[in-house]
Amino acid sequence: MSNADVIIEILEQEGVEYLMGFPNNRLFNSAASHSIRPIIARTERVAINMADAYTRMNNGRKFGVVAVQDGPGIEASFGAVAQAYGDNTPILMLPGAHAPLMQDYDPQFIASRSFRDITKMAGLINDGRTIPRKFEMAFSALKNPKSGPVLLETAANLLWGQAEAELMPEYTSPGRYRSMADDGDVERIFEALLEAKRPVIIAGQGILYAEAWHELKELAELLQIPVTTTLLGKSAYPETHELALGTAGRTITKAAAHFANESDFILGIGTSFTVNDFTARMPKDAVLGQITHAPGDIAKCRAVSCAAIGDARLVLNQLISLVKQKLGETGRARADDVIAEIAQLKAEFFSEWSDRLLCDDAGPISPYRVIHEMNTLFDKSKTVVTHDAGNPRDQMVPFYEVVTPRGYLGWGKSTHLGSSLGMALGGKLARPDWLSVNFIGDAGFGQTANDFETAVRSELPIMTVLVNNGVMGGYSAYMPDAVERFQLSSLSGDYTAMVIAMGGYAERIEKASDVRAALCRGIDQTQSGRPVLLEFITKEEPVLAMANKWGM
Repeated sequence: MSNADVIIEILEQEGVEYLMGFPNNRLFNSAASHSIRPIIARTERVAINMADAYTRMNNGRKFGVVAVQDGPGIEASFGAVAQAYGDNTPILMLPGAHAPLMQDYDPQFIASRSFRDITKMAGLINDGRTIPRKFEMAFSALKNPKSGPVLLETAANLLWGQAEAELMPEYTSPGRYRSMADDGDVERIFEALLEAKRPVIIAGQGILYAEAWHELKELAELLQIPVTTTLLGKSAYPETHELALGTAGRTITKAAAHFANESDFILGIGTSFTVNDFTARMPKDAVLGQITHAPGDIAKCRAVSCAAIGDARLVLNQLISLVKQKLGETGRARADDVIAEIAQLKAEFFSEWSDRLLCDDAGPISPYRVIHEMNTLFDKSKTVVTHDAGNPRDQMVPFYEVVTPRGYLGWGKSTHLGSSLGMALGGKLARPDWLSVNFIGDAGFGQTANDFETAVRSELPIMTVLVNNGVMGGYSAYMPDAVERFQLSSLSGDYTAMVIAMGGYAERIEKASDVRAALCRGIDQTQSGRPVLLEFITKEEPVLAMANKWGM
């Protein structure tokens, strides 16, 4: 038995199903001789995006694992791991490492040293006898908060070497540990919610990882509190619910912006309140409360008036018990005025945007029309949608309503163009019976288009919805002189022909009236097992649903 076999058997014990990566690592061969399916992408980056989405779809109960080559393989992985780190995704990176005799000589790249700033843990294995203990440390870090990528690099010659089984301790799978919050902290949050005249809950991805969506809904209904979500938390609360405000990202629904601006107390649950470009910032004068499992996130970017540290599901159950104890089993009376206000704001929002959402003009299609058809056509009980970076994200987030946990994969503290393709592949791996869709622009698709071949070769029938406007949307605002003189934002390419050449199904759609029928054909093709590209020829759409008031 090789040391690579020992590692694969540990992964089997931890329930790992897939080993993604590119292009060469001894672990691929060992995985193939065991029960783990190896999947080779065309780039390290897409393999990591696949692992990222796979982990999210499983709420961290199963982990995406990536193997890459020492040297250029792990060097090329840095950006995608940084993106996973920004979004706190627990993935396991298993790069090879240079032989021990070479590791001390510059300029050899040592991943366990260079990746420390973008991983929760980064370790190096040069002795086969330490494999079980190092992997116990790695999986303990993956299973327990605060989440993030974990890296273990193993000397390439060691992976090929024979295991010294008699000298190697037995692997023991580490447990998952969760905690409730201090009762006094929970009571202070309860009192703040009760005293507030206009409370709002903002739910982050901690709700999803804790699988606490039922508890969130119960608390909101008991106290009749409107709920919005962060970009990462989108799908934690059904956006068709009468108390749902929609998502507060860089773009935001009218209801979410209105209630945040009017609120006298905002309770964040499973969110760090991290200030970044892609999450709506709380109004400067907002009074904030926070529930998080990460002590370092308490009052990290903004002062909070009250906070509780613990697992979102456990703490929500504490709050629910307190509500029922103090207010009775049914909680507060139905807040018909609040519900009517939310409904009115939603109706106004749709009316204000209907010219774009329902636009049937001749010429290039509005991307909002494509989003509207997706929103009204898809079976959302078994569909996962993810956005790409830039305008596709900002256009989709306020208008695509999600009703099922993990029916949407939002990402964005670091937004790498092209990431949605790998995300859709990972979504399909995790939910083979679901429709998996990525919504992407031509700038983003150009970054990772070659990996559409991975979808074909690996028999992962995703549907890529490409809104092609022939430019990098919105970039003319940043470099007007360069655009005017050198057309620096202009792009070109026949992506339909490219995907057909790769063996996928592709259509080019140029009329708004054909959008819905094309989406229907695309769904049919994915159900028959073919990856699909629908290339919608759209106009540049610079108008975005931005908040009407910003915080710090």
